[in-house]
Parts: sequence; structure tokens; C-alpha cells
Amino acid sequence: MMSSWFLLVALACGLVGAQDPSLQELNTKVQQLTTKVEELQREVSARPQVAFSAALLETQQWTIVGPFDADKTLEFKKVVTNIGNGYDPETGIFTAPVKGLYYFRVTGIAGSNGELNAGLKKNGQNMFAIYQKAGTQAGATNGMALELEQGDRVYVQIWPNLTIADQSRLSTFTGFLVFPM
Repeated sequence: MMSSWFLLVALACGLVGAQDPSLQELNTKVQQLTTKVEELQREVSARPQVAFSAALLETQQWTIVGPFDADKTLEFKKVVTNIGNGYDPETGIFTAPVKGLYYFRVTGIAGSNGELNAGLKKNGQNMFAIYQKAGTQAGATNGMALELEQGDRVYVQIWPNLTIADQSRLSTFTGFLVFPM
């Protein structure tokens, strides 16, 4: 019985040693690909993850904000997600934690005066606006990709003497990192 096991092991070792060269090449390629996949998985998991989305108010009731005497940074208080903690609901300002390409989207609903004009700003500079003059409860949306340096600040300001409304997350501010640079 012992000699049968020895013969079987010797035979198996001989078969492994005498593998077809193409099979050995295939095994080598599989090992190389496995190593590459593991490297890519480590690289992806090490990338910064940044995303936020917030609604203007936490209420389910129709609520109007404004008018204000001057430009007013809107504080989107109902934070739905804030991965990376770049968005501050107390100030309404997103601060880029890393340099990269980001995408931002703003949606607003006109309030009591039926007109909405608000803009996305990057470090005080106008990037785009949302505008609506169709009456109360009419909405406007706009979005843009922006290159940001670490520490750049992005926020939404409403123009003077205008109002914005919210109910069940109708007015929102969203941004996320597309890729770091």
C-alpha cells in the first residue's frame, strides 16, 4: 500500500514537472494578472472618496426662505450624504479636501415672489446660475464640472430680494469628486 502511494506521488510530481510549455506560460500569465488586479484594488481603495448631497430644509412642509437684503449664502441643512465631510451645513460651504475634478448640481424651487435667481460660486467667483421666473413652485437646475484645488470653497448664493422654497427635498445642492488630480 505504501509503495502505491509513493508511486502515485512520484507520478504526480513527474507530470507537474513535465507540463506543456504553453500551460506553464498560462499559469505564469494568471499569476501576473492576479498580482495586477490586487495592485489595482489597493490603488482604488486608497483613492479619496468625496460626495455630498443636501436639501435646503429638513421639513416636509412647504417653506419659503428669504427675501434677503443682500446676496445670501444658502445653508442646505438636510444633509443626505457627506462622504469625506467636505460639506458644512452650518455655513452652506463645500471645501475641497483634495485637488481634483468635481461635479456640482443645484436645484431650486421659486418661492413666494415667483422668481428665483441663485448662483454657484467657487471662491467668490460666479460659475453658473439657476434662474426661474415662471411663478411659485417652478424649478430650475444646473450643473457643472469644476477643477478644484485643495481648500477651494464652493457654495450657492441667492440674489437679493428673492426667495427659494423647499418641501421634501425639492431644493438641493450636490457635489462629488469625479477623480483626483
